[in-house]
Amino acid sequence: MTFAHPWMLLGALAAFIPLLIHLFDRRRPRPTPFPAIAFVLKSQKRTASRLRLKRLILYSLRTLFFLAVPIALARPEFVKTANAITAKGAAATVIVVDTSLAMRWSDGKPLFDLARKEAKAALGDLLTEEPAALVPCTRAPVATGPLSFEKARLIGQVDELKPGFEVVDVNRCLEVAARALDESPLANRRIVLVTALTQNGLRLEAEPPVTTGPKGEKVKPEVVLRDVARGAEVLPNRALLDVRAEPAPQAGTRAWQFTFTVRNFSSEAQKDVELALKVEGQVVAKGFVDLAPEGTAQKALTYRFQNGGPTYVEGSLTADQLPDDDVRGVVVTVPKELRALIVNGEPNPLKVKDEAYFTDAALSAPGSPVRAVVRDADAAWREDFSTWDVVMLLNVPPPPADVGARLADFVAKGGGLFISFGERTEVEATNAALSSVLPRKLRVVKTAVEPASADSSTRAARLAQLEAAHPVLAPFTGKAREGLTSTRFYRYVLFESVSNGDVTVLGALDDGAPALLATRQGKGRVLAFASSVDRDWSDFPIRTSFLPFMQRAAAWLTGTLDEREEVKVLVGASVTLELDAEHPAVVVKSPSGEERAVVKQADGATGVAGPLPEPGRYQVLDALGASNDAASFAATIDPAASDVTRHSVEAVTAWFGEDVVRLAEGEQTEKKTPLWTWLLVVAALAFVAEGALLRK
Repeated sequence: MTFAHPWMLLGALAAFIPLLIHLFDRRRPRPTPFPAIAFVLKSQKRTASRLRLKRLILYSLRTLFFLAVPIALARPEFVKTANAITAKGAAATVIVVDTSLAMRWSDGKPLFDLARKEAKAALGDLLTEEPAALVPCTRAPVATGPLSFEKARLIGQVDELKPGFEVVDVNRCLEVAARALDESPLANRRIVLVTALTQNGLRLEAEPPVTTGPKGEKVKPEVVLRDVARGAEVLPNRALLDVRAEPAPQAGTRAWQFTFTVRNFSSEAQKDVELALKVEGQVVAKGFVDLAPEGTAQKALTYRFQNGGPTYVEGSLTADQLPDDDVRGVVVTVPKELRALIVNGEPNPLKVKDEAYFTDAALSAPGSPVRAVVRDADAAWREDFSTWDVVMLLNVPPPPADVGARLADFVAKGGGLFISFGERTEVEATNAALSSVLPRKLRVVKTAVEPASADSSTRAARLAQLEAAHPVLAPFTGKAREGLTSTRFYRYVLFESVSNGDVTVLGALDDGAPALLATRQGKGRVLAFASSVDRDWSDFPIRTSFLPFMQRAAAWLTGTLDEREEVKVLVGASVTLELDAEHPAVVVKSPSGEERAVVKQADGATGVAGPLPEPGRYQVLDALGASNDAASFAATIDPAASDVTRHSVEAVTAWFGEDVVRLAEGEQTEKKTPLWTWLLVVAALAFVAEGALLRK
């Protein structure tokens, strides 16, 4: 029996009032014989027994009234567990504590706080002779130690537990618990499962855990369920499941669009859920999302960045009972403004005949990250190349030897160099002046057909092979590919077969001649285009592919196009990083400051760090503790972890087997029989009966 308000039982002391009155009523004065009333006394003796019975009934009714009222106010209930069983003798016990994201769900108090309380209660319920162990149910579960009688140490381990941000395999945790029980010589085995019973963690189609007894026999352990959700049918939740980031040139330079996917895991519709877009922690845009029951919706928000470089962007929903999955971030590399020096080898007052006209127009188009400046060759050779990000040599005459050396130094230190050819190209002199930067030496200028010929459109060379995986050509797929393959090449240079370093042929003509060569030299990069970028040797400048090609070429040459495709890594997993040759990463640092070492792989170019403990932006640090912002990345929560749909206690009980499951006291399946209403009825009847007796 339990009492909701046990302090009300103090009122039961009023039951002594009738007793005191009865005792007081029994006091009588000393008898004095008086013959005149002798006749009356003889008559009273005949009714004495009847009066004593009446007084006894009145005393009982008054006592019952004063007892029933305070006990009723204390609200007593009979509590009976629906399917309680008791192990015979001492049992070895393993306590499994769920640490999944669902345990962070809170309705005023996080479920994990209740889980700690339940785990401690389970330890407190053990007999002195019952050994126990603890298995935190994590991504890689393992018992914190062998079965032990040190309950205080186990309680300390419970206090140290923290909830995670991922899905955990409860079935695997139960197997770990079963293997820990195999070490016990006791015949009786018990597993205490402290969990929220989410469907993504516990798979009921698998086999329930079985231990091995002292004689090798299979034993089904007793299972004690401690449901921290207290039998709730659902745990309402909504979550940001994904974010897709992509440039939005239609909205201006350095504009990006972020498309968020939002999921409602509850059975009730949610209207006007606020979604905020944050850049480096500052809210820059807002929107609202309507969610159908169990529905999914998408919302796109656009922002134009003021500066370039790696930037952490996150979407944030109005927080609900599980706020951790209401935020989702991504690190985007916003293109910096690039300074390009265009060296015009053949200026012409007629714009369409000017060598640099089409290139300058492409790089100056809206949305381009490049700020280009055009110089003729004589003026360009006097420039300090180190002040530019990209130098573009368009059909230039062979530069002086010192200029060639300066260009080689510019590339070696990280600059980008683009070279195209034309009528002013002199093969031998160009080879001599630019031998250190040309991917391959020039061999000869080839004419496929004269541009003015009547059959030039059919006899012109065309691109037949493209390295579509390269960042420069990555967008040219499907119909966009036709913008390149339909280009007519009338003249082009042929390259020698011997390469200057590691050279990649990004495109080849139908006769096999390379049309576009790419190479890395020192810290810089070089692109060589076999034809011209005006209309003298090809019609490439008037093709739809010319503008995006030139912009991407400039971006790749400066390294900003290594659109380091967003590193997508989930909390609990490991991340693979490319290692910088000079300052390799040694640790990654989580948002809370926790560090994970970067382990260099056999290839020498990559390193692995993990598992990552929490969502958010991670810094990548070198041996000196300096942060490589370009390598930073975001870890996100697995969308599956946000689905906190529950199993019913009945279903889990049936899976384990009703003959071995015991529900912990205080669980929702306990059968409670209230008694206080009947006590009030008894008190009322006693009061009425007393009044009736007094009137007689």
